[in-house]
Amino acid sequence: MSIYQRGETYVHRVVIKDKDNNKLDPATIIQGISDPCGTAVLSSASMLKDADGEYYYNYAISSTATYGKYPVTVTATTSGGNVTIIKNEYFVLSWDASKDVRQITGIGDTKTISDTDLENLVWLSYQEALRDVYSHNYGDKPKGNPDTGTGFDGTNTVFQTRLYPIADINGDGQIRGHGELSCGTDISGWWIDDTGSYNECWIVVSKYKNGEITITQSDGVSAIPVTNEGVYLDYWNSYSSFNTTLFTQAVNYLTAHNVMLRLKEIDRVTIADVSSNAPVIVKDDYRFYNKYRDIIKKVCRPRIGSI
Repeated sequence: MSIYQRGETYVHRVVIKDKDNNKLDPATIIQGISDPCGTAVLSSASMLKDADGEYYYNYAISSTATYGKYPVTVTATTSGGNVTIIKNEYFVLSWDASKDVRQITGIGDTKTISDTDLENLVWLSYQEALRDVYSHNYGDKPKGNPDTGTGFDGTNTVFQTRLYPIADINGDGQIRGHGELSCGTDISGWWIDDTGSYNECWIVVSKYKNGEITITQSDGVSAIPVTNEGVYLDYWNSYSSFNTTLFTQAVNYLTAHNVMLRLKEIDRVTIADVSSNAPVIVKDDYRFYNKYRDIIKKVCRPRIGSI
């Protein structure tokens, strides 16, 4: 399994062998893990020996870990200076999507599609579904301070998005602005100064449910001057009726559809590939996609009178 939930432990095991396929103990063997933005969450940690040539490392996944793909790199160095690099990856999501997709499709055998391939399809489908369920607002102008109505007067830094709640468009489990993070942000912006030059905004999300944000210049402190010629935002919004359970079901069905496309010729799937208690796969290539569209409409359709 390579899909984990927050708070679980990622156990990584590797085997080091020489050119004759004999297990070998390297002089050093270290592991590193990066988050979806490329920032190291584990750097140069020595792996523990299980047996000759066999090593492992237990990494406790944070309870606030960013959702997404985590590249893993193991570097083994022999006493003679030879270096072997082993790469792997795991995913952090809020549900065990790969298990659900195998149940939906009936494909239980990893020979048909490996766990690694399936998990990558889950992540890609997750990203696609986010863009189907949320609404994109590019070039929106912010509203004034939600408490006072004050706009860009040279001192005010508190504003509100025109539409809200602000959506977690990158699916990392956090709603953050450009400034709070440099990667994986959900809302960014720019402003034009009195010479017509483009400048980036520093944005912090205060209350995503009502779109309250702070907007400053790129130093994160200075207010946008009153002489600006326009301030613009780039963000996505969801509806207050957004249903997480339905959304995860939608991702499962979209992934199932992408698995079907991956297999191309579904006739090649044998009875041995199909779990004994799973439904038999049918030849309708769009069965799962149509189910996905039906569910996604329920997720993104607002209640009457809501934002």
